[in-house]
Amino acid sequence: MSVHEIKQQLATLPRQELDEVVAYLFHLRHQSDPEYASEMDRRLADANPENWLSIEEFEAALDQKEEL
Repeated sequence: MSVHEIKQQLATLPRQELDEVVAYLFHLRHQSDPEYASEMDRRLADANPENWLSIEEFEAALDQKEEL
């Protein structure tokens, strides 16, 4: 299957399935990046609530990225 064919198929997916594909591609892109893994480990270990986003802040940040 060519990249063009994959793009055509992706264009027909419902939003939820497209979101799953995006998450999977994100995972594939970063799975072998040691710098990314190190940064995620650091963030996950952050016990300071002042550095955390609320659910509302997180969703607002996602909405801003979607608008770009």
